[in-house]
Amino acid sequence: MRYEYTLTYKDYLDAQKLYRSHVWTAALSYYVWIWAVPIIGLTLALSWFVTMSGYSLEWLASMAGFAGVGIWLGLFIPAARVYTIRKCWKRLLPESVPKSTKTSIAVEFEMTEDQVISVLPGRSEGRFFWTALFDLAEDDKLTLLFIKKRQFLFIPLRALDEAGWNLLRSKFASSRAKS
Repeated sequence: MRYEYTLTYKDYLDAQKLYRSHVWTAALSYYVWIWAVPIIGLTLALSWFVTMSGYSLEWLASMAGFAGVGIWLGLFIPAARVYTIRKCWKRLLPESVPKSTKTSIAVEFEMTEDQVISVLPGRSEGRFFWTALFDLAEDDKLTLLFIKKRQFLFIPLRALDEAGWNLLRSKFASSRAKS
């Protein structure tokens, strides 16, 4: 069965969320680096601002040296995350289209008896045997088809009809039963 659909930046962000909810180490890394470290960094930077306002305790003055590091951790790391996510999306786009998060990607997806074929016209084609697929994760928006431990194809629910979803799930399940 062959399907054609488009992927959007929103689909890409939803795929990242589903990946974090499916792989606990990715979730841990995300919450530590994107939430905990910046909060700790901004807390360190806050000590410098409190010291500058004249409210100076002895231990608070010694913490003020960490203010630069705190500001960097609090602002640079989340900004770098946003930049990296956008850059990864733009790398999926074919060379012929403008590099923007407003651009959608045309995808051709085919399921044969032996393999899954995913084509990004003008960019890449991937052929994966059913038995080589690593994992499958689903939520109410899309499905992740893992080709390796940290690499996946993301397929929005709107992309396939009910027969296609049943075929995908049954082929994946039968490929797991054989191994």
